[in-house]
Amino acid sequence: MMKRFLLSLILIILSAGVSQSDEKVIHTGVIGYLGTTEAKFQSGLDVFRDLIPQDYQEDIMYSGFVRSLKTEKRTVHFFSSLMRMIMSLRSGRIDEIMLPDAVGNYVLSVNPSFEIKYMSKIFSSGLSFAFRQEDTALRDDFNTALSAMKEDGTIDGLSMKFVHSDSKNLPKPERPDDFPGAKTITVAVTGDLPPVDMFAGDGKPTGYSTAILSEIGRRLKKNIRFVNVESGARNNALFSGRADVVFWYRTTEIAMKDIDTEPVFIDTPDGVILSVPYFTWQREIVLKMAEQSGFWGLFKR
Repeated sequence: MMKRFLLSLILIILSAGVSQSDEKVIHTGVIGYLGTTEAKFQSGLDVFRDLIPQDYQEDIMYSGFVRSLKTEKRTVHFFSSLMRMIMSLRSGRIDEIMLPDAVGNYVLSVNPSFEIKYMSKIFSSGLSFAFRQEDTALRDDFNTALSAMKEDGTIDGLSMKFVHSDSKNLPKPERPDDFPGAKTITVAVTGDLPPVDMFAGDGKPTGYSTAILSEIGRRLKKNIRFVNVESGARNNALFSGRADVVFWYRTTEIAMKDIDTEPVFIDTPDGVILSVPYFTWQREIVLKMAEQSGFWGLFKR
């Protein structure tokens, strides 16, 4: 009798455990944003998830991602570098990574062990240059140059060369011109957003953003010097004086505008001023390990 009672009790406990943990948890990697924190990003995603209507219909292009939020709770993990995030995905510590579309497409093109899991349209991001609050003159000089480059087609031309071209046939790195005796502007680069911000085979910064900066230097007749920093160290680089300029997302939540939620991002926190955006993307790509790309899949590359 006692054995039967204990068996019944164990079954009740096991069934209760199943019912409490039937919601699948997905661990999602994200390159850390400067305009928010991991906790705030997680909170915003949870609020968004709770407010999604049961009958929500997604655009066919983005089918699945928002709907998956209703059945798969996501835990967000911020990473200070793209390489660390990719290694965590490969090792199974996270299940997926979320990247801006241009970056996701590049990573996918050079990593056949990945595949697209979802395409989402939750955020709209504009890439700007960030400066210390007191450097208004430098910000204004950048804005003047960027406006002229937009007007004469330079920005669109560089975008086509670096962002919208085949990742295997990217142009040679743009090197800034040298102006002896002129002021030097130091820019922090991370290499974490290829082909927008990346490093060439020789370890030198390259990509769309460095091409933009090289052109700005030529127009302002000032020297541009690059320093390498991790994504999470950009704030420190800027405020410590190690860099005069860093790359910065101007991010706006655009999915389901009819839902009234607190903003997740603070685009311009205290002490920071931003240039006009020089690049935008409207969607994200969620990547996962491709089928059969575990241990044995590594030998297929």
